[in-house]
Amino acid sequence: MKNLFHLNKEVTFLNHGSFGACPKAVFEKYQEYQLELENQPVEFLYRKAHNILKVSREALSKFLSCKTDNLVYVTNATSGLNIVANSLDLKAEDEVLSSDIEYGASDRMWEIICERKKAKFIRSQISQPIINENSFTEEIIKNYNENTKVLFLSHITETATGGVVFCFGWLE
Repeated sequence: MKNLFHLNKEVTFLNHGSFGACPKAVFEKYQEYQLELENQPVEFLYRKAHNILKVSREALSKFLSCKTDNLVYVTNATSGLNIVANSLDLKAEDEVLSSDIEYGASDRMWEIICERKKAKFIRSQISQPIINENSFTEEIIKNYNENTKVLFLSHITETATGGVVFCFGWLE
């Protein structure tokens, strides 16, 4: 698949999670849009970009089997997570439960949100190496209680792939 990218052929590039290169076809389309933007910024930003993004969201929604209006593009996973986490109605004494092996920016975000809302951020200590999913689950559950309102666990952390995929649930 190396021929699909502009990457140096002498290098085996594996970090597509955080700083991945675009396939040539995507890069060419990006350059086309960039030139269009530079040629007529107001026309592009105020009259075309919305429809271009809508067509993209429609295609993605079909792939994900969800409603187009339920998709929004964000700069990166951390930005999207911040938007959602800051919208939660956490109250004093509510708890956000996570692990001690999460992405640093996520930890800091929960610390700030919990401090502002007088909630508690609980980080379950996870033994390393993780033997199996049961041992991981048992270590998380030790800190679960009636005040736990959010369970936040990264599906993939930056230490595993260079990228971050977040997963969390609002518990009622």
